[in-house]
Amino acid sequence: MVVCFHKEKLSCGAMAREACCSLLRRGRDDVSDGLENARLSRVEREDCPPEYLEAYDEVIRSRGRTSMPNVFALLANSPGALATVTPVGAHVRYGTKFDDALREYVILTVAQELRCSYEWGHHWEFALKVGVPEEMLRRVGTPDMEAEPGLVGIATRYARLVTRNEEVDDETAETLKAELGNDGFVDLTIMIGYYGMLARFINTMRLQLEEGSIAPPFNV
Repeated sequence: MVVCFHKEKLSCGAMAREACCSLLRRGRDDVSDGLENARLSRVEREDCPPEYLEAYDEVIRSRGRTSMPNVFALLANSPGALATVTPVGAHVRYGTKFDDALREYVILTVAQELRCSYEWGHHWEFALKVGVPEEMLRRVGTPDMEAEPGLVGIATRYARLVTRNEEVDDETAETLKAELGNDGFVDLTIMIGYYGMLARFINTMRLQLEEGSIAPPFNV
């Protein structure tokens, strides 16, 4: 566990970076914690049906891991769901035209709306790793964020509306199609839906952050 003396003097970003460094110092993936209250157990590779081993291994490979992340190890209780759902996640995270910052703003918007601390904490760390300024992360979900020029403002507003199942006005939809093309508009919508689905799965399964990971307080 990360121990921070005088923690009140550390920013959320500093705390997250310290947690990342702690994990790197250990030199391994933490997969055995965060499951104390979970409603399901992990499915390890040796317990995965042979016909789904390729899908299991692809999750590990595509996410750049050496072992299966907890969220997907729980999802593997239904190996068919794992094989069907995770390629969608790989596409929206790695296969779209969105830059890293925009992607993380959208994911964090969804995580905050659904109060998914696991998703919020991990993607806060991911955002810092790709160079997103902490002051921008602190705006996620606020009117200031949605007032940002260009795609950042309109995409995060769209993410909020879709996650809340609120009406999306025609101007917003047309602007996004003009900026992203029809394919990008679809990808953005599927990204919001995918991370919303994952957040609901995580919350329902009571999956908690692994030791060493920190979820900053929600902004709103």
